[in-house]
Amino acid sequence: MKKISYTILVLTLAKSAFAFQQADKRTELITKQSQKLAKSIKWESLEETLSIFDVEATLMPEYHMSIRGNSKVRAYYMQFFEKANTSKFTKEPFEIVDLKNHFIELGTYTHEYSTPKEKNFEYVGKYMTYWKFNGNGVPKIMAHIWGGSSYTAPENLNFVSIDVLDLEPIKANTQWKKDIEEARKFSHKAVFSGDTKTQLKSYADDAIYMTYYDPPFIGKEKITEYFEVHNNGRVPMDSLMTKIVKVIDMGNHALKFGEYYVEWTWEGKPSYIKGKGLTLYKRMQDGTIKIYRQMINHSMPPSTKE
Repeated sequence: MKKISYTILVLTLAKSAFAFQQADKRTELITKQSQKLAKSIKWESLEETLSIFDVEATLMPEYHMSIRGNSKVRAYYMQFFEKANTSKFTKEPFEIVDLKNHFIELGTYTHEYSTPKEKNFEYVGKYMTYWKFNGNGVPKIMAHIWGGSSYTAPENLNFVSIDVLDLEPIKANTQWKKDIEEARKFSHKAVFSGDTKTQLKSYADDAIYMTYYDPPFIGKEKITEYFEVHNNGRVPMDSLMTKIVKVIDMGNHALKFGEYYVEWTWEGKPSYIKGKGLTLYKRMQDGTIKIYRQMINHSMPPSTKE
């Protein structure tokens, strides 16, 4: 019996070691692909850039609606490379979350380019990328969102315009979708009323939150500091719409693709804005779900209603 138990232990340890090696190898491949993307954007290589994206990938640029599918992603980068002249592009991941068949990369970037108006612009920000391995064992980007770590004037970005269609909210027909829809309703009420204490209940203690015009907020303490300043009540919302347009089941985690629309009045002028984001939820030991990683950006500059 002892001999059999020892054999089982050795086989189990060997299997675990192999699994760790495979995970490390896949993370290394993602890191290489991530740097390949940086180089391809720096050299404005359209085909090289597109080769890193899945044919059904979603691109979520700052000041642009979500772009879905190979032809639209191609059109976006083609326009960008034609209208801007890149002199530098670097990206530095600070985390790659391994979820077996899915990987979430978070990092920072610097993009220096001249705009169509020949203005030299340094675009410093952060990003969140969803990777998945295809049948050939090559990681491809399924979704990619980015935005500045400080205020970015729209004219430095919105010179690219791709026609897109609005998506309808999904139906909550799976457990993850039902749970995320309940979380959306909970957050919607807290955000609309500016209830920071309630809003923070949605976040895990070790969450990372990346929003417009700021560097990443790492940990609930930093996230709390941000919301306490952001939800100051000086500009109350007139209306708020949030919707879930896609959910990827990742086992103990799930990735939500979301969109929002906000209206407010400032100095007698009604204004509005649209935005989008990726939210990685984690199921906790008690069965509840918490926001684990999240990034949002504006889909358009703030605008005044006529």
